[in-house]
Amino acid sequence: MIDVRKVSKSFRGKQILNKIDLKVEKGETLVIIGRSGCGKSVLLKHMIGLLKPDDGEILVDGQSTTHYSGKQWNQLRMRFGMLFQFSALFDSMTVGENVGFGLLEHTTLSSRAIRERVEESLELVGLKGIHELKPSELSGGMKKRVALARAICMRPEFLLYDEPTTGLDPIMADAINDLIVSLHDKLHVTSVAVTHDMTSAYKIGTRIAMMYQGRIIRLGKPEEIRNTDDPIVRQFITGSATGPISDIQFKSLESVEGRPVPEPGA
Repeated sequence: MIDVRKVSKSFRGKQILNKIDLKVEKGETLVIIGRSGCGKSVLLKHMIGLLKPDDGEILVDGQSTTHYSGKQWNQLRMRFGMLFQFSALFDSMTVGENVGFGLLEHTTLSSRAIRERVEESLELVGLKGIHELKPSELSGGMKKRVALARAICMRPEFLLYDEPTTGLDPIMADAINDLIVSLHDKLHVTSVAVTHDMTSAYKIGTRIAMMYQGRIIRLGKPEEIRNTDDPIVRQFITGSATGPISDIQFKSLESVEGRPVPEPGA
């Protein structure tokens, strides 16, 4: 349903995506793994049109989005829901207003219909009855779930997750993983998640893609990735500081991540 073809992207001369190829199949949860700074989030933002490739193209349902106008992208994004890394809730709005924001802005549903959809979405993520609270009154895990309720409130065909368990303790992270699996099964959506959390990747992924130096170097089912002989993939999934990716390479990647440029790799 999403086809990334030879996509390249650079920031100030530093290549982040390098002729990357990747296909997301209908109904699957594809997890993209890789070290911080390798460009996972940059790739995700290309899929939803928040960034445009320097070269290559992205197709959704066989239609190239390369030359889409702003209006066309707005229409296409109605089919997407996205969970941002740090939730990205509006602090001045209540939980209910946050969750229903997309419906209020982009549909002609009545206030009552929006309220019912908001309540239904909050119930799906286990937060029934908190619509009057403000984000400042929520824990980190609750903010993630509210952001997820907002992502599903439009009843999207695609769900994109940017580091869904970042900043959470292991128990809450596991609860979010369970929620992602549950929503996939209930809503029958096609999902893409980027993460460096292998516990999360193994639990939610139908397939896992390893990203390295701007390319996908390995793609397979969770067990295939877990048992791979590829030294670069093995070093990452085991969390070893020694191996094919040297300290010099790590420092280079970190310098890209910390560079004050628009939309650096994540």
